[in-house]
Amino acid sequence: MKNKMVSVPVLIACLTVITCFAVVPAAWAQWSSNPAINLPLADKLGDDQVQPKVKPLPNNQWFVSWFDADPNSPPPVGYDVYYQLLSATGVEQFPHDGVMVADLSNSSTEDYGLDIDTSGNALLAFLDTREGSRQQITAAKMDPTGNPLWGPNGVQLTHGGTQHYDPKIAGTSDGDVVVAWTEGFGETANVKVQRLDPNGNPLWPHPVVFHEAGYQYFLADMHAADNGSVIISWVRENGFFSNKQLRANKLSAGGKKLWGKSNVVIFDQGSLQFGNFPYFIPDGSGGAIFSWYTASPILQCFAQHILAGGSEAFPHNGSPGSTDTNNIRVSPSASYRASTGETFMFWTEEDSNQFYNGVYGQKFDGQGNAQWSPTGLVLIPLGTDTQTFVENVQSGTGALVLWVDSPGYGLSTMQGELLAGDGTTTCAPFAVSSAPADKYGLSVDMASSGLTAVAWTDDRIGNNAIYIQNVNADCTLGIE
Repeated sequence: MKNKMVSVPVLIACLTVITCFAVVPAAWAQWSSNPAINLPLADKLGDDQVQPKVKPLPNNQWFVSWFDADPNSPPPVGYDVYYQLLSATGVEQFPHDGVMVADLSNSSTEDYGLDIDTSGNALLAFLDTREGSRQQITAAKMDPTGNPLWGPNGVQLTHGGTQHYDPKIAGTSDGDVVVAWTEGFGETANVKVQRLDPNGNPLWPHPVVFHEAGYQYFLADMHAADNGSVIISWVRENGFFSNKQLRANKLSAGGKKLWGKSNVVIFDQGSLQFGNFPYFIPDGSGGAIFSWYTASPILQCFAQHILAGGSEAFPHNGSPGSTDTNNIRVSPSASYRASTGETFMFWTEEDSNQFYNGVYGQKFDGQGNAQWSPTGLVLIPLGTDTQTFVENVQSGTGALVLWVDSPGYGLSTMQGELLAGDGTTTCAPFAVSSAPADKYGLSVDMASSGLTAVAWTDDRIGNNAIYIQNVNADCTLGIE
């Protein structure tokens, strides 16, 4: 937004005051160099603003999306979808609090999708209540000026009374868009996928369906891969108390299942934690890096690299983060260094009673062999502070790790540490957000410039709001 120009003569003192007021907004509306004053993106008093996602553009700008439930909006009140565009220096390009993508009446939230297309537009997929009582799947394409390119209601991909869940969206390398979702309930639950052209028109006569008799499939994640393809992962189970396992496949631009009709088995020994739908990251060469944690036989973190052709680079069922059988570990995050084929994984480490916890990590070579201590690298030793929402991005020869440290309710801060490839500390733990508050739902990514951005939900104003902070390659904050 441009500042208004003042042309009438005024006293020098008044000019000084006006200049000060003109400068303040610009100084606030950019990356903050002070961890106690992070950049707010959506901080309406009384609203519930949650579940941010960040996505860098090739020009080092950023799209950020979230849900906002405004109790003062016309009924029915629900969680609406918003997005914002930030410049490379963190300046909001849309009005503060973002641009509404969809005015919804959802009484609660589920996961949703954010990505970009080859033209630099934002792609979003979400559960939509505007077409009736049943939530449908809608995809929206929003341009960098705040305009809906697929119309005010986007493209609705489902109809009727069937239940739908947790959509994801991906902009493919050839300019198309792919949307995936879970459809059905109980034994009818399956994963469906549809491809759209740049104008939002369906390209496949019918969605591609992943299903298996006697089993339920629940979508976990989806990302674009090589040659216009996408990789899709899901959780496979056959009842509430059954083992929950991880499967994946790769769809060509024409809808062919490139990893076979039987899919790729990522994990089939034991069970994922109930309600855990692990994310994965593309490896940049047509494959993907998966990380997950099990609930049985023990709480343990694993990583796996599936190559472009669908073969496993690591041992079947993945490589564990630690061989320590006294402690347990949960909620891993993975990153990948393509030049060396190394995978980094970090997680929350806990004692067997889950009273003490810390932050640990591991590096794997291209075959899944642990490169740091067999029991993992200790970033934060076990202690009484709660360490949660551990995330990381590959940086330098190693990784930048972020997590939430909480000594008690309402006292959480966010910390970061930069590690070299040999596990030594490049930047000792430092504050990314030192304002005490409840913090959760971290979304982290890195731009081509090497700048990392993390967005999260934070209640420092008395209700949930959305904040974002950059971390430079040298661990400083703000504009260098």
